[in-house]
Amino acid sequence: MGRGQSPRGSGPATHALERIAYGTVAVTTRALTAVGLDLTFGQWRVLVIVGNDPDGTTMSDIALRLGAALSPTSRLVSRLAYRGLVTLVKDDVDRRVTRVALTDAGRTTRQAVLDQRLELLREVVAAADPVNAEALAALERIAEAFRRYR
Repeated sequence: MGRGQSPRGSGPATHALERIAYGTVAVTTRALTAVGLDLTFGQWRVLVIVGNDPDGTTMSDIALRLGAALSPTSRLVSRLAYRGLVTLVKDDVDRRVTRVALTDAGRTTRQAVLDQRLELLREVVAAADPVNAEALAALERIAEAFRRYR
């Protein structure tokens, strides 16, 4: 690689995306605070993951999606269960598998944070208006590239 060149993906688009990532973390933090529950980012992520599947998800899938080991994930989920936001049940087919599902309180909390975050994101988009079709298409491609982390 010649002088002044950067590795693929580490140019201006990556730097802009990094600024967006910082901003979205700040927006999510504000949304979590607005709901009034003291949730860590890890706990929030668990609520997002578990809430994406109405039947709940396995503890091992949560760990995989968090990029964490099973033991710390289990402790994280147990704290949410203690707070009444999730339930832990043994799988009907394989009793070694623990399934995690949102409680009514967990669903309500998750939705309240998502609603608050969406409102804050609307404010950000309004401040950046207009977003033209080309920029929107680029944002959609980037959003699709993030699917592997959901």
